[in-house]
Amino acid sequence: MYLSFGWSLSVAAQSCLLTLDGRVTDAHDQSPMEDVSIYITEVGAEQWTDARGKFSFENLCPGTYHALVQHIGCPSERILIELFADTTLSLTLEHHENMLHEVDVHDEHEQAINEQRLSVLTLDNSAAKSLAASVSGLAGVSMLGNGADIGLPVVHGLSGNRLTLVNNGVVHTGQQWGADHSPEIDLNSASEVSVVSGAAAMRYPGTHMGGIVILESGPIPFDPHIHGKIRSTAESNGRGGTINGQLYKGLETLQWRLGGTLKHYGDRRAPRYFLNNTGTRQAHANAELHKQWNNTLEWEGKYNYFSAEYGIMRGSHIGNLTDLESAFSREVPFFTDSAFSYEIEAPRQWVQHHQLKSGLKKHTELGTLEWHIAGQRDQRREYDVRRSGRSDIPALSLLQYSIQNEVLWSNDWLEAGYQFLGRNNWNLPETGINPLLPNYTAFTNGGFVALDHSMGSYDLEFGGRYDYTFRSIARWSNGVPRVVEYFDDNYHNFSFLGRISRNLGSKWLLLAESSLRQRPPEINEMYSFGLHQGVSGIEEGNLELVQETGLKSTLQLRGKVSEKLHLDVRAYTHFFNGYIYLQPQQTFRLTIRGAFPVFSYEQCDARLLGGDAVIKYELSEHLNFESTLGYVYGMNTTEDLPLNFMPPLNVQNNLDYEIPQWKNWRNVNVSVMHRYTAQQWNWDSSLDLIAPPESYHLFDLHLGATLKGVKFKPKFRIGIENIFNTSYRDYLNRQRYFADALGRNFTLSWVQNF
Repeated sequence: MYLSFGWSLSVAAQSCLLTLDGRVTDAHDQSPMEDVSIYITEVGAEQWTDARGKFSFENLCPGTYHALVQHIGCPSERILIELFADTTLSLTLEHHENMLHEVDVHDEHEQAINEQRLSVLTLDNSAAKSLAASVSGLAGVSMLGNGADIGLPVVHGLSGNRLTLVNNGVVHTGQQWGADHSPEIDLNSASEVSVVSGAAAMRYPGTHMGGIVILESGPIPFDPHIHGKIRSTAESNGRGGTINGQLYKGLETLQWRLGGTLKHYGDRRAPRYFLNNTGTRQAHANAELHKQWNNTLEWEGKYNYFSAEYGIMRGSHIGNLTDLESAFSREVPFFTDSAFSYEIEAPRQWVQHHQLKSGLKKHTELGTLEWHIAGQRDQRREYDVRRSGRSDIPALSLLQYSIQNEVLWSNDWLEAGYQFLGRNNWNLPETGINPLLPNYTAFTNGGFVALDHSMGSYDLEFGGRYDYTFRSIARWSNGVPRVVEYFDDNYHNFSFLGRISRNLGSKWLLLAESSLRQRPPEINEMYSFGLHQGVSGIEEGNLELVQETGLKSTLQLRGKVSEKLHLDVRAYTHFFNGYIYLQPQQTFRLTIRGAFPVFSYEQCDARLLGGDAVIKYELSEHLNFESTLGYVYGMNTTEDLPLNFMPPLNVQNNLDYEIPQWKNWRNVNVSVMHRYTAQQWNWDSSLDLIAPPESYHLFDLHLGATLKGVKFKPKFRIGIENIFNTSYRDYLNRQRYFADALGRNFTLSWVQNF
């Protein structure tokens, strides 16, 4: 919800006879908004807007007041009012910010056409979810995972090394080189989460070949008092919960914010059995400080801390080849216990991540000059089931330091900059075994320029980027006798993008875009060798890999079919020269730690064809329908074979019923969600260990409302996920080789602004 206000004053006696009037309008068409609740905390008085969007409070004393503004489909917002005379407010609300409105107001009030954004309401409802699970509800976005809490976003079929995550302007660096490694980012520390493309994407360094996921903490509202928010969720599946708290204070030239999150879950449950050793424990913190001088100079400092321990399902680690082959066809996995437990034993992961950033902005008449420097420390330990009581000794122990330094210049039509990224990653000598990854140091120097120009009804964007990457690698040889091998890698990477968008009348916008991007093969793709326990497989890198080049073209149409029907459709092609992929081998390997399938990195030319769509329809004043669908068709054109681990056809339908008030509850919302995932029919038996799982339907139900008559207006939300306790397996989840996905889950959430 976008909120702005202004006021006009008239002289009045300084007594408790003051009047506060106001009018609330919609940000898109300036129409009056009815049934908006305006609650003044200090006096406990509440007014609702009438059909003209007007409200009025009388007999108020001079002083400072906090008004809580609430409306269906909008997150609660708080504004500060200094009342010393009769006052008239003008409030503007972003009603249903995810609706697709006319393009003639689009640029002022909505995200760009090349951007999808999670609303604040969605973030409030996603406090217990991972980043990947939250953004997977957006069109064209899926999740590649390994169990309940471990997952990476997939944007238009691309993930992992091809997807860049940007947290508070800093390219996130960690050990996110496998499907078992979630980004070390606390979703609750962000108030703005978006998936973007376009020329603006050139601003960010990294190896992204498609979209970029951007998280921002957002501005701190002006208010000289301490305020904040508490979000908590309790869940039946895992018998655990999540709690997050944020505090902030916004003075005229100094603002600060503090926050923290705790999560604790035990064994998850499939419909017919417990998924033993799938609990998680997490603890996160965030802090930021902003300072301004004379409206021309700004400084910000931000810190994020992430700590987590994940259990890996015990049934995915098998002791011999016969049992491993049997595990792929078992209805109930090995090591399944009928008793619930909070214990996390081997196999498990432990990770700790720190990010510290400092940024300085100088505003001039010609533009804005920025300097940012950030450092990150990431430590990861992975524990296998090891013999002779050594399961408490990590089988993988990595420590990584990284730095990002950049200078940027921007004005109304130009953005340019230089960036330096450095990374040092090494294995700590505590495992007693040969490491999966080598020690390495990597440096990247890059520069970019992005132009934005409007010509009548046309908007033009162009961008270019160059990066030079140098890496120094030291590893143990794969053969015997083992000796230390040294490698030096050098890569020159170019990226270009051009796009044009045009208004088709006042209700439609058409966009066409083409981009060329290059990325070097990552360290794990070239040099990994050994057991990757998180995916329960042996991975082998390929020293023959060369630079990957991708050419993507997109055509998108967005607008209004009618006053009630909104449409956003996108189609794209993505051609790759030297596409790098992880290929399951038709063999299993028996090691001292058990039997595991073998995966190797290979390279081919490839073609991805895909599309996604969002359809929104207002069935009535209180009833809204939304449907999101996406599909990617991937082919290895070198060998005329399908690409594995491409998202199958998926559809998500939402039906929302909302009313302003029912008995002692305000802003009542009932939501029914239906998710359909088709079977991945584009596959070949030589490319996977087992056939893709069957298609499935899932249904969720949620009921949310704000409690009336309580000072701080708490919001509650109850839900049932997977209502019918459907047994299914997700093609993009590596756990599908051994077990079903999660069964029914009851949830209870509470959001409190204060």
